[in-house]
Amino acid sequence: MKQDILIVDDDLALLQAISVSLSSSYTVHLAQDSAKAHQILKSRNIPVIILDLHLPEISGLDLLKNWKKEFPETEIIFCSGEQKVDKAIECIRHGASDFISKPFKKEDLLCLVKRTFEKFELRKKSEKLQQLLSPMPVEFIGKSSAILDVLEKVKILKHQTHLNVMLLGESGTGKEIMARLLHQQENDNDRPFVVVNMPAIPSNLMEAELFGVEKGAYTDAKQSRAGKFELADGGDIFLDEIGDLPLDTQAKLLRTLQEKQVERVGSSRSRSVSFRVVSATNQPLSELMNSKQFREDVIYRLSDMVLWLPPLRERKEDIPLLADYLVKKHAASHHATQISSKAMQTLMNYDWPGNVRQLESTLKRALIFCKSGSIDSIEIYDPTTFNPTGKLTSLSNVQVLGAEDFDHQIKNHEKNIIQSTLQKFGGDKVAAMNALKLPRATFYRKLSQLGLAN
Repeated sequence: MKQDILIVDDDLALLQAISVSLSSSYTVHLAQDSAKAHQILKSRNIPVIILDLHLPEISGLDLLKNWKKEFPETEIIFCSGEQKVDKAIECIRHGASDFISKPFKKEDLLCLVKRTFEKFELRKKSEKLQQLLSPMPVEFIGKSSAILDVLEKVKILKHQTHLNVMLLGESGTGKEIMARLLHQQENDNDRPFVVVNMPAIPSNLMEAELFGVEKGAYTDAKQSRAGKFELADGGDIFLDEIGDLPLDTQAKLLRTLQEKQVERVGSSRSRSVSFRVVSATNQPLSELMNSKQFREDVIYRLSDMVLWLPPLRERKEDIPLLADYLVKKHAASHHATQISSKAMQTLMNYDWPGNVRQLESTLKRALIFCKSGSIDSIEIYDPTTFNPTGKLTSLSNVQVLGAEDFDHQIKNHEKNIIQSTLQKFGGDKVAAMNALKLPRATFYRKLSQLGLAN
């Protein structure tokens, strides 16, 4: 698609000449006065404007000042018959991207417009990168004693950026939000925050992603590229699901953690970097170390401080706060803005094996089907009660049960499912865990709770 450009000049002949010059490459909009130009700007996203310095009803410079406030992302090129350097400097000082004097050659205009669009695109990319490195503020929702204890430890870690932090907890407990909270409390906008999702990176590309790569290091290395640790220089790097880090990459990570230096793939030169590592996993690290899948020395380097995030079933008093927050977060395009006491009781009666992530998914679905201003019923897709025929157990049908009866039924149901799966695989726990698609920590915890560990 062609990009939009607006030409503002009271000279109709000049407008038409510029339009002819640019129309093959851009969608050109023409305006002979500021009112028409403003109407176009309000109706379309215009990246670049060519603005005459002398308009009959208003000074182009005054118009520039107004538009830079109202449309700050738009690049403005001034054009004028004046050849004075001081006038061009004044325009640039007030936010103009460039200045071109009349009369101008077609080639000069095309070159200037192309350069200005490149500047616009580069700034947009830079802003996106800045958003990735300096994320929006976050808040960890919860007032339970378990969460307040974690948040108190987080406060103690403020300005202790020489300590690497390990976050432990089941999937969906909010480990990434906690990592962002650790970063956010430093109150330093220039401090980058880089997220690395370990399971999403192919093992053969892991070193290049973490430590960078030099041009020509391998067939697809078309250019030199900084790794995540270089991008995190002076800030925080969040290694999510660190348990999935390949064993052969752990040795290089250890050196990076010890020496605070990175060496790009294909390079023999080390680069000094400064960073804090915040890592997270829902896997039992002791098992990974015992089975030699994870190096003990790396674990010790990553865990100067360890924070354990409790599952939602152990902080049920936070469910109303979380539910209210999540409904308001997703309610913009829906009718509902609150949850009825009946629906809230359904939420409180459930154990939430998927934790906050599952709660959010459930409430998003409830909002879609809600026809009034209040969510009156909740339907929960529970992986532990989803039978082979796809029948859904809705807790709104069983909320008449007492809490103890309810928990007893759920535990019996879980025990039956896990027992039958273990029998199917001849007692092979790993095969049963994979078949049930349960995280390792959750699976072994349930074996212990249900008396199936032996």
